[in-house]
Amino acid sequence: MRLLLDPDTLPAPAPGRAPLLHRLLDDALRLPPEYGDGLSSHLPMALAALDGLGAGEARLREFCARYAARFEGAPPVAAPRAEPACGDWTARLGCFDAWPVLRAHFAAALAERGRDAVLAASLPVLVLGVGAVAFHGLIRTAHAVESGHEGELGAALAYWAARWLPLEAPAGPAVDYSTAADWLDALDARLRVADAGWTAGGRLIVDRMRDATRTTAYRQLAGRRVERPLVALGDLARAAAARYAATRNFTVLHLVTGARAARVLGPWLSRHEAALAPLWHAVAAASLASRVAGAPRARIAVEPLSWPEVRARAIASDDDHVVKLVHAASSQVAFDPDPVWLAAARVAVSD
Repeated sequence: MRLLLDPDTLPAPAPGRAPLLHRLLDDALRLPPEYGDGLSSHLPMALAALDGLGAGEARLREFCARYAARFEGAPPVAAPRAEPACGDWTARLGCFDAWPVLRAHFAAALAERGRDAVLAASLPVLVLGVGAVAFHGLIRTAHAVESGHEGELGAALAYWAARWLPLEAPAGPAVDYSTAADWLDALDARLRVADAGWTAGGRLIVDRMRDATRTTAYRQLAGRRVERPLVALGDLARAAAARYAATRNFTVLHLVTGARAARVLGPWLSRHEAALAPLWHAVAAASLASRVAGAPRARIAVEPLSWPEVRARAIASDDDHVVKLVHAASSQVAFDPDPVWLAAARVAVSD
């Protein structure tokens, strides 16, 4: 059966990088937001990450064709209807069947009000369910913002809304730790003592996150108090990168890319501490669900690759998670020269 994204039928690129990325994202919007049994499509995110890493046209097209095989047999997704934004889109939060309606709503809202107004109005609501599909709504939205592609942004916001997942708030008061690493270590320590023998169940990360909210460690320590929320997001990404470099844990990888995405979207989120409280809850649940609390952390052998070598390996990889992790770590260096980013990226591209 013919793939929806056949490299021979993709439109010819315009001069410059952004036009090519936009053309590929246009075509990717014909694919559903998920494939298989509830797995998020990483294609638009990976395309943006590959473009950010400097992948050439041939590689971007090749990646599209390979990834599209996951959707073989799926009917093309129709373009959103040209109609006014629906009244109360929040009534459809968490309803995956409403994704087409939500996509049409956000497409209309972006056309009527513009990116900044839509993000400022929607993100404080969406962040209440930021754990949706293991942070992929958040991550896809951040990549869409960076790509400057309005259609992809509307689809990303709709996906976040359709899979919106609020987690139960912890019972204990918000705790105050000087760094995210200290906080995550405290969660691990409490889990080992208060929930000895517990391990998260569930097929998907989000299922294990829900399971983690029932632990004593989550109920007592998942709330976090920070003085400068946006600064704390960078600290969180750094702590997550260090954990990933030490464990190569798949769930922790999502904390790295999720924290970077939250930093990208920070300008449109409220700067008040309470606005990001659901993010800390979701991070705590994901960290507990990662099962690294009781796992030994042996040094992972990696080659001493330079940044150009790491980026080259990521560009050549067909693993969308590797591509996104290396892009996230690489982009953080511009804000924070900590060597942890290269350490995490080396682990991602190692065998």
